[in-house]
Amino acid sequence: MKGKVVLWKDDKGFGFIASDGCAEQVFFHISSIKNATRKPAVGDVVVFEVGTDAQGRQKATHVLLEGVPLAISSAPARIVTEPVKKDLIDYAAYFFLVMLLMLLVGLYTKTHDLNVALVLGAIVLLLFWAVSSRKKKPANPLFSCSKCRSVSSHDARTILAWNRGLNRLYCRSCHEAWLRGQPSRRVEPGTGYGSSKSGCLGLFLVIASFPIIGVISAVAWLS
Repeated sequence: MKGKVVLWKDDKGFGFIASDGCAEQVFFHISSIKNATRKPAVGDVVVFEVGTDAQGRQKATHVLLEGVPLAISSAPARIVTEPVKKDLIDYAAYFFLVMLLMLLVGLYTKTHDLNVALVLGAIVLLLFWAVSSRKKKPANPLFSCSKCRSVSSHDARTILAWNRGLNRLYCRSCHEAWLRGQPSRRVEPGTGYGSSKSGCLGLFLVIASFPIIGVISAVAWLS
């Protein structure tokens, strides 16, 4: 969320932010400022998240002063997020895939029914794709923002980016600030995320079906 500092009491270390997304001015404390090289001042444009205090009142958290350099040297130790790795479920899926392919070839040599073999092969590929493309979670629930170096908790956005192999993760405030700096783009019909995902799945199934077709064709030619 974006807003502007409308009141700052330097002697007490707190102030208020006005934002179009909030009906009332939002309180914030100096402790919520993210490693800025100076204290906030009236008129500063800020990016922040909205939370609640112990009494259930709204307060600004993770406040980022736009245009103010960050004190990188004072940032906490960086948390390194390990890349996605194969786990026991992945290796078990590979093992069962090989076993099922062998069973599929054996079934074809007995029945010589190509349609049944191809249908079972497609089912095997779908199950394997479902297991290998499942969402994983980082071992550490926390990560260091690649821009401001602050420590944040993983959410659905960062977990999705991590599963896609991205190693530069950003906190929500820095991510929203980056989005506002991007030129607006019109998404044409059929070019959204869902379309891309289904297209990748189709390409995967086509490529992955070549070994099954090759094995079945070789067995048919030799028998």
